[in-house]
Amino acid sequence: MEQRLWQRLLLQDWHDRLTAILTGLFLLQFVQWIHKEDQVWLPETVAIVKLTLLVVFVVELFPRLHWGLRRLLQAIGIFYVLGTMLDYVPVGRQFHSIRDFSAFAVDLGQLFRANFMQLDPFVWFALTAWLLSLFTFWWMKAKWRIMVALILSVGAFAFRDSFSFLVLWLQVAILIFCGLFLLIIRHFAGLKKRNPAGWAHLSDYPLNVSLPIVFLVSLVVFIGTLAPDVRALVTDPYTMWKNIRGEQITFFNKGFGTSSVLGGESSSGYSRNDSTLGGEFSFDFTPVMSISTSHRSYWRGETRSLYTGKGWIASDVERRTPLVPVAAETSLPQDTRLAPTLAKTVDVTQTVTVLGEAEQDYPVLFGAYAIDKVTALGGTNTNMASLQWAARLGELRWVPNGRQAYPQTYMITSKVPIVDEAELRKVPAELPTRAGLEENLFLPETLPNRVRELAQQVTASGTNMYDKVKLLERYLSATFPYTNTPDLSKGRSRDFVDRFLFEVKEGYCDYYSTAMAVMARSLGIPARWVKGYTPGANAMAEDMLSFPEELLDPDGAGEYTVRNSDAHSWVEIYFPGYGWIPFEPTAGFALPIFAPEVEISTELLPATSGETSSEAADESVMPRAIGWGAGAIAAAILLAFLWANRHSFRKFRPFGPLGRQLDSNQRAVLEFERLIRFAKRKGYSRKEHETAREMANRWIDKDKWLQKDLDSLLFVFEKAKYSSSRITDEELSSFSRIVSKLREEM
Repeated sequence: MEQRLWQRLLLQDWHDRLTAILTGLFLLQFVQWIHKEDQVWLPETVAIVKLTLLVVFVVELFPRLHWGLRRLLQAIGIFYVLGTMLDYVPVGRQFHSIRDFSAFAVDLGQLFRANFMQLDPFVWFALTAWLLSLFTFWWMKAKWRIMVALILSVGAFAFRDSFSFLVLWLQVAILIFCGLFLLIIRHFAGLKKRNPAGWAHLSDYPLNVSLPIVFLVSLVVFIGTLAPDVRALVTDPYTMWKNIRGEQITFFNKGFGTSSVLGGESSSGYSRNDSTLGGEFSFDFTPVMSISTSHRSYWRGETRSLYTGKGWIASDVERRTPLVPVAAETSLPQDTRLAPTLAKTVDVTQTVTVLGEAEQDYPVLFGAYAIDKVTALGGTNTNMASLQWAARLGELRWVPNGRQAYPQTYMITSKVPIVDEAELRKVPAELPTRAGLEENLFLPETLPNRVRELAQQVTASGTNMYDKVKLLERYLSATFPYTNTPDLSKGRSRDFVDRFLFEVKEGYCDYYSTAMAVMARSLGIPARWVKGYTPGANAMAEDMLSFPEELLDPDGAGEYTVRNSDAHSWVEIYFPGYGWIPFEPTAGFALPIFAPEVEISTELLPATSGETSSEAADESVMPRAIGWGAGAIAAAILLAFLWANRHSFRKFRPFGPLGRQLDSNQRAVLEFERLIRFAKRKGYSRKEHETAREMANRWIDKDKWLQKDLDSLLFVFEKAKYSSSRITDEELSSFSRIVSKLREEM
């Protein structure tokens, strides 16, 4: 009997009690939202409003109490909260005679003001929260009103989340949870009212009703947690709104799973802020500069040394680095740590012309590493006084005085190091001293150990510093695919490099370069992160794609158009005695480097006396002239024949540039690249940022009939270029047949 009475007391008015709990939780999410807003409510206000909600809905758990008594209890509880939170001290008046009572009547207003002012303005927030709680509690007692409140609330939270930097996902989830269960409660409350007899039977077996509901909701939540992460299929309102207005968004993914900022912009371009890396971006092909150079190179801008786990910032050493004024035609002093250096260099001259007005606010002048001297500056209100040289960082900084404009043109000369692998392999894996290189070896304590372990595993076979660095470079470029839209939903780690290597496993240059710098440092190898631009597009080289490679300038001299899409980052490694040497770990990119020339021995012809030579020359002037003329005509005919049949000869040529014998893998890669050049003249272009597979997929979207042949070509091409195994003669033969077939069909 006692058990039956306990059950009745527990289940009596259960719907009102659950409604009070869920409504209080519902309203609490709005308080959480306001609390996240910057400088809207004081912490005391948030605490008082939360406690007010607690008092109101705890009292509402006893619906059998008279409504007047409930309100009185709520008022007492609210003012108790206010007094406790605000250290309230009552202000009163002592009564000793009848006159004191008359004076009290006169001073009543002042006494009330003195007491009330101790609670102002917080009392108004508490009273407003009280009234809104009572209204919401009444509102949530009808299904249609619950639906209206749920839709409007979720819409408001989603709008604010999309159009701000606030993260309100958890609050939205709780709102939906409360709304769904409130609907379930109202359904059963209506069933109890419409069918008392049936409900009385169900109330005798409450588990039969509650367990299926709890089980179904729990099952849905559990399945949701097991579902794989998927990327957004629909553009969020904020991004859509910005795109309609022609603007770029700044933040991605609200910081969940990955860093939230991509260099300050969502489109490609030279980054002004690298403190938080990651996210996605779109390619912007707006030209930013034109560079006429004697050698093709990367155009270096700035360097960073302090890795924080999220991105790169300037270290104390970098901020305090001495700056030297720049004088025209004067060699710039180099880093004292590099002198004397054993590295040989090549002189590279560059004339840089800045295109457009929007991008004329760079913090540095760009050039091939390392800049040796500034020859000239051009433009309005520009002079050498605004140039400062940071030798330790290799940066030519632009520090304008007053209204100095960024130079529209400038001429510089660089001394680019020659990468002599044989010499660099003499550098041992262990540094003889770390003095002066501390900032280039620093790693945050929060770096996961598995990053260090992976670096050691990848470089285990290297016996010297150069081989270890090359193993890191090859591992990164061969293991992780390049994409400007990495799947951020895979990321969970707080560390940017750890997230890239073990979770996201795809990315663009910032991912590769940062990972290589951090992994090298974990091995005790000094590394720094560098940003600038890749060489850009050479118009003459584009026009000469159909010419044999050996006819092109091997140094890559010419005029290059550099676009926002060419913004890039890479790594420089310090080799004692040789200085900083650049490396390129990003898949699909090739760093222009200078290798030492190979000496070729030749036999000298026997010398003849001057007299004999003079006589012979006099006697053979006419025959020699006739011979040269006939040879020139024959050579012209031969060149014309070869040019007319160049496509037929190419597929049978087993030699590469300079007559080197090509293996089957190299021949397949060469054939595929020539097919791309041929296809460009037929309307099948390749964009600068595309991989071979991305290019092929775009061609297939345009013409479905290409799919079978391109899939076969890509399989062999990727095996030939990226795999260590050798393709068979049968595969190469089939590859060549498909190439010939596509040429004819295009």
